[in-house]
Amino acid sequence: MRIRTDINVMDFLRQVKKCHSEVLFETPEGDSIALKSTLSQYIFCTIAQNIPLLESGSIRFSDRADEEILKDYLCG
Repeated sequence: MRIRTDINVMDFLRQVKKCHSEVLFETPEGDSIALKSTLSQYIFCTIAQNIPLLESGSIRFSDRADEEILKDYLCG
């Protein structure tokens, strides 16, 4: 799934913390960033400032139920 570009990043990361399983941001190059990790959240904040880079990545869930928690931040 793609992440919307008009989100409040801090609100999004607070919601990620509520997820039951792993939530990953994946780059087109195949890199995966575990968004529950504090270090990865710092990296994600940097990515989120670069809209083309944010648009090119996707969110992957280990547990489909977590998709419901983050639905307001996802496209389609």
